[in-house]
Amino acid sequence: MERAGEILGKVARRLGRPEAALAWLQSSWPTVVGRSLATHTRPVRCENARLELAVDIKAWLQQLEPMHDEICARINRSWGGTLIREVKFIAKPGPHKLSREADNEHTPFIRRRRP
Repeated sequence: MERAGEILGKVARRLGRPEAALAWLQSSWPTVVGRSLATHTRPVRCENARLELAVDIKAWLQQLEPMHDEICARINRSWGGTLIREVKFIAKPGPHKLSREADNEHTPFIRRRRP
């Protein structure tokens, strides 16, 4: 059975539009690069095989520069073809956390009733 990200990637490739590629990247970003990296980065633009990533902390910006080739490889492998050849990192501090309603990783606290 195929995962939803793989199906969306195939559909986005067929569309051939930059908006479709960016939408796919944004939706599958934690799966492509991992949860810890996705917490501090987010794709903001994808055009002409160039991806711009917003990074929330400058220390992460310095750590990610040497990972350029690895990030490109992960994206292209998940995409199933060559989508990205260059990654540009942009420092954009500020919270971009999801609300609890939109966060699928959030597990609400559940109280047990006493008998």
